[in-house]
Amino acid sequence: MTVRTYVWGSIVAVAFVALFGAARFDRSAADEGKSLVLRAAPPAASSPGECNRDCLYAFLDKYFDAMLSRYPSNIALAPDVKYTENEQTVKPGEGIWKTFSGRGTYRVYLADPSTGQAGYYGDINEDAGLLLGMVALRMKVQEHRISEIELITVREEKRPEGGLGMNTAGVMTPRLIDELDARQFTEPSPVLLGPIPSAESRERLVGATNGYFDAFRRSQGSLAPVDAECSRRENGMMATHNPDGPVVDRAQPQFHLFSGNCAQEIDRGFFSALWKARDVRPLVVDEKQGLVLNLAFLDNEGDAKSVAVRGIGVVEVPAELRRPITFLAPQLFKIENGKIRAIEGLSWPVPFGMHSAWGN
Repeated sequence: MTVRTYVWGSIVAVAFVALFGAARFDRSAADEGKSLVLRAAPPAASSPGECNRDCLYAFLDKYFDAMLSRYPSNIALAPDVKYTENEQTVKPGEGIWKTFSGRGTYRVYLADPSTGQAGYYGDINEDAGLLLGMVALRMKVQEHRISEIELITVREEKRPEGGLGMNTAGVMTPRLIDELDARQFTEPSPVLLGPIPSAESRERLVGATNGYFDAFRRSQGSLAPVDAECSRRENGMMATHNPDGPVVDRAQPQFHLFSGNCAQEIDRGFFSALWKARDVRPLVVDEKQGLVLNLAFLDNEGDAKSVAVRGIGVVEVPAELRRPITFLAPQLFKIENGKIRAIEGLSWPVPFGMHSAWGN
């Protein structure tokens, strides 16, 4: 070392001590990191490899626990995780993460270990229980970390009398035919959760749901692979076998929506004349339980003033549907022996023509 180098180093050291204090260099003054506060590490894989059914179910529960904590770091997320709410890209920790305050007792779990995907269908509440709703969820797990989350939320529309108050519907939102009644979701139907004689193949399950939408598009109930005891609910309302269903045209008081069985409701053609189903896809296919969580976009162009309903005649379309609107419609199908036993559906109005962030 040259004298010049030594002198220059000494000058720098003296200046540094003068500026920042000698205590910074006193090792005896350091606490060796004892004052640091570290956030707990997110859950990690105990072992590499497949995430089985129990593992996927556990990820679903941990995910809701993380939402309740408001910290995405409390769940094992992949670095490039993709997260959407109602088919729009959102960052984990935003959106419903800010308002979620718990789950209720209506809980249906799906698992597809072969693709690493889990599904969930159940009731939730937000804002400490002031707002009720339902969620349909698809999750993909890779290497014991969540790489994809697709969350669809349908909330109750509050329209208080005597002022705005807790008005979640908005001043300009018209009342729909079957808005969500979250209080009808207390526990899943035994049919949904009941065992099936043997596991259904993926092809048969997806084929049954595709057949249902094909029948819907053609208003031909005989094309739908529905069981004789098939039943359907939508947003908590009985959408089959419901003699007290809504009357949409006072000039046709004998016509009650949802009074027929699954095939008859398709045959009548009221909704299929208005709604054009597109981008229909299965979210999660559970072969062991015979469950398919499905998603469709239903476009209502709003220009139809009336519909010719089979067996009834011409039925006037209610004013609420005389506007362009798309319905985001997750559906939970129970299928046994290739036949649809039950359908639990949701629908949520979104801007007309909206597309999914996940593609077709």
